[in-house]
Amino acid sequence: MKRFFYLFFLILFSFSIAFSQNQEIARVPFILNNDHIIIQLRINNSPELNFMFDSGAGGILIKKSVSDSLGLEAVTEKTNTGAVGTHTVSILKGNTVFIGDAQINGVNMMRDTNEFEELDSGGEVAGIIGFHILSRFVVRVDYDTHELVLYNRSNFVYNGDGVVVPIVLTYNLPIAVGKIKIDEATVIEGFFLADTGARSYLIISSPTVDKYDILSKIGDYYALKTGVGSSGKKAKIVYGKVKELDFAEQEFGHLPTVFSQAQEGVLSFDGISGIIGNRVLKKFNITFDYQRSLMYLEPNANMSKKYKTNVSGFSIAYRGGKPFVKDIIEHSPATRAGLRNDDEIIAIDGKVVENLNHSEVRSYFEKAGEKLELIIQRGSKLKYTEIRLKELI
Repeated sequence: MKRFFYLFFLILFSFSIAFSQNQEIARVPFILNNDHIIIQLRINNSPELNFMFDSGAGGILIKKSVSDSLGLEAVTEKTNTGAVGTHTVSILKGNTVFIGDAQINGVNMMRDTNEFEELDSGGEVAGIIGFHILSRFVVRVDYDTHELVLYNRSNFVYNGDGVVVPIVLTYNLPIAVGKIKIDEATVIEGFFLADTGARSYLIISSPTVDKYDILSKIGDYYALKTGVGSSGKKAKIVYGKVKELDFAEQEFGHLPTVFSQAQEGVLSFDGISGIIGNRVLKKFNITFDYQRSLMYLEPNANMSKKYKTNVSGFSIAYRGGKPFVKDIIEHSPATRAGLRNDDEIIAIDGKVVENLNHSEVRSYFEKAGEKLELIIQRGSKLKYTEIRLKELI
């Protein structure tokens, strides 16, 4: 009988320990909006707001029009540093943020006059959040189920089979070691920001590009001046490929890469080799454990998917739920087709885009060698053109 009770209490105790190790605080669904993670949260007594979940955000940014509608008052100003520049923001003190069943008190936010992206569906993105969630909880980003799972950080024990990646928090940002091979003679081991808010696969910082004279070694590339990061500033960036990225015991060969030319912001810092963006990170389900300075990365269903590169010579930006042409690249299929920035795409191969979902619209422009018939609207006029898609790098 004593042996029975001993075994009973031992099993009961084991279950209680297992439960206490991983106490789930909240489970928060997200959508991927052109590879940006969008969650919903509330600020004080607000309705649900769309926020980008960005591990590269050391503070909380909120759109000025949204903060004004909530009656939030600024008490001071500060300089915020983005990927390629700095800008002035106003500080809103002492707020409460609700994320699912989780609550964060005493939160200071930065009011930003810059416009954020819209959702492809036409909804508003009210702000950006990262460190304030990641520093208070252990956070699992599950790209298979499209959920953030928030755990009590104090007694969390990881019990998965992922790769353990040590991180160092610098300016509240997670920095990990990675290795890039530019060519057979140029292999660079350095420190990379693991940034869910970066839409790229890989970005190499300006000092690293210059130090190793990388642009002379990568073959075909093209350049573009566009807005990058939270500062809203435009910077020249170069698109090409590296021979390989080694990260989290995975090798990513012939990886599409951005080579920064920024003279300001995080991508101009000497201490960082670059950014591993969400198009690589989403190939893993990731558990961020800031308290223990670790990430756990488990390869998921995205790992086998092919890389996407620009074969049209432009990007698509949704405004009011409608697709518009932006960031046209010189001497590309887009310029040969006579497209201009701010042209609205009305129809593709006879299909009206209103009858297509946003992923379908984008997928039309991802297949090199295809010829597409387009109807676009420029001002008050409709125009017809044809575009033949071609690899640029």
